[in-house]
Amino acid sequence: MPIPSKNKNVGLCNKCQGRVPAAFVERDGKVWIRKNCPDHGETESLVSSDVAAWQAKRDLWEYVPTDPVACTLKCDRCRVDHHANLVFLDVTNHCNMHCPICIASIRAMGFDYNPPMEYFDRIFAHISQWTPKPGVQLFGGEPTVRDDLLEIIALARKYGLRPNVTTNGVRLADEAYARTFCEASVPTRFACDGLNADIYEKLRHNRPAFEKKMKGLENLKKYSRVKQTILSCFAWGINDQYLGDLIQYCHDNREWVSTLAIIPLADTWDPKEFKTTAVGNTLEDAERMVQEAVPEGKVEFIPAGLSYAFRIPYRFFKKSDRPSDVLLMAGVHPNCESMTILVSDGKKFRSVNHYMKQPFPKAMAELAAMCKRIEPRLAKLDHTKRLQRMRGQWLTVMASIPWILRNLSFWAMADGNPPLALAKLALNPLKRRWARWNAKDPLAAKRRRRRVFRVAMLPFEEQHSVDAGRLENCKSVFAYEDDKGEIQTIPACMWPPYRNVVLKVVSQKWGVVDSKGQLKGKADANKAEAAATGPTA
Repeated sequence: MPIPSKNKNVGLCNKCQGRVPAAFVERDGKVWIRKNCPDHGETESLVSSDVAAWQAKRDLWEYVPTDPVACTLKCDRCRVDHHANLVFLDVTNHCNMHCPICIASIRAMGFDYNPPMEYFDRIFAHISQWTPKPGVQLFGGEPTVRDDLLEIIALARKYGLRPNVTTNGVRLADEAYARTFCEASVPTRFACDGLNADIYEKLRHNRPAFEKKMKGLENLKKYSRVKQTILSCFAWGINDQYLGDLIQYCHDNREWVSTLAIIPLADTWDPKEFKTTAVGNTLEDAERMVQEAVPEGKVEFIPAGLSYAFRIPYRFFKKSDRPSDVLLMAGVHPNCESMTILVSDGKKFRSVNHYMKQPFPKAMAELAAMCKRIEPRLAKLDHTKRLQRMRGQWLTVMASIPWILRNLSFWAMADGNPPLALAKLALNPLKRRWARWNAKDPLAAKRRRRRVFRVAMLPFEEQHSVDAGRLENCKSVFAYEDDKGEIQTIPACMWPPYRNVVLKVVSQKWGVVDSKGQLKGKADANKAEAAATGPTA
C-alpha cells in the first residue's frame, strides 16, 4: 500500500536512470520506492526491510523538507548550496585491489584519472572559503597508491582544511610507509569487512588482502597518533556472522579506534563478475546485524540528522566553529545516516540502553526538546566571548540536570557498586600518570581508551533507492571542477550517475600524473587509458 505523503518525490528509473515521479509503498513489512517512467513504466527498488524502524526515524526526527519537494535530482544543473559539512574528493581511480563490487576504478571506468597537484589546489582554495570550513574525505580508487598523497594532505592543511583518507589499508601493511603516514597524523576510514579471510574471498575475490589488512591495522595500532575509523561493508550470508568479532576487536583497540562505520552492500556490481544471494541489504538490515552482534542486544538507532537539535548548545563547548564528527550529518533526512552508542564495561561493549532508564531514542528526543527550549536564551549569547560562553555552558548544564536524573541509571553506570566506582574514578588520573611515566611505548601511553564508542550506518551509492526528498538537505558532497573552470558539488549519494563523465572531463583538461605526481606525456596517458580496459593482475 502507498505510504501517505503530501510531497511530490523524484527517483531514478531502474532501467534508464531518468528522473521520474516516485512514491514509497509498503508491502510485507518492507518499504519500496516505486518509480513511474514514461518510457519504461513502473519499476521498484527496496528501500527498507523494516517499515516500522524506517517510519520510527521519521517520527523521531521531524525533518521538514520543502513542500512540495523542490529537488529534481538533476544535480549538475540546480547548483543549490547544501552548506556541506563534508566534502569528498576523488584523488585517483588507480587501485591496488580489484573488487568486483567497486565501480570507482580504472577497470570499471575505462579511463585514467590521476590529476596533478594544481587541480587539488583549485579545489582546496575554493572550499576553504566556506563557513564553517568542511571536513575533507580523500577518496578513490585507492588514495595511497599516489606517492604524493602526503603532499595533497599537506596542501589541504595549508588552506586550514582537515583531510581524512578512505583507504583499503593494503599499502599500510608496509611498515615503513605506515610509519611515515602516521607521523603526518592522518585520520583514516580503514576498510575492514571482518577478521576472517573467507570474507575477502567471497566479497572481494581477494583472499590475500586479508593478511595485508591485518598487518595494516597492526601498523596503525603501533604508530597512529590520532583516532581512526573502521569502515565495513556488510551483507547477510557473507560476513554478518563475523560482526561480533569485529566489534570486540574495536573494543579491545578503543585507544585508537573511535568509530565503526557500516555500509550495507549496495547492488552496484556487474552480474558477470560477482554473484551472490546477499541481495536486498538495507540500512535496517545493517542495524539488525549490530543488534544481533552486541551481547545482550537492546541496541537502538537514531537518525544522525537529529544532532541538528544540539548545534546551538554544542557550540558553547567546542573550541572552534568547525563541524565536529558529532555534527557532520546534522539536519540530514531521517532515513539517511543513522547511529547508536556502545559503552564499554571494561571487557566488552554494551548498548547504551544498559545504562539508561528510558530507551535511547526516547531519551534523545527529550534531549532535543530540552535544547530547543533553551535556544532562545542561548541565541542572545556570543559563544566566542569568554564570559558569555561560560554563561551558555552554565545554562546548558543546568537545563540538562533534570534530563540526566530522569534518563541515566547511575546504579548501572557504577556496575552495581557505587563506592568502588567512585574510588576507581578518583584513581584514574593517577593510573594514567603512572602509565605514562612507566610506559615502554610513549605513544601508546598518551592514548586513552574511550569508554563510549559510536557505530554509524552509512547509505552510499544507492542509485536504485535514492530519492529527492532525502537529498534536499544533504550535508555530504563530492567536489570537482567543471569544463568552465568552476568548482561544483554534487550530493554524495547522487555522485555515481555523474562520476565517470565529470572525472573524464577533469582528466582530459588537467592531464594525468604518475604515482609520484609527475605529469605524463600524451602517449603515456593514452597507454594508461588503453590498459584500463585490459586484463588486471
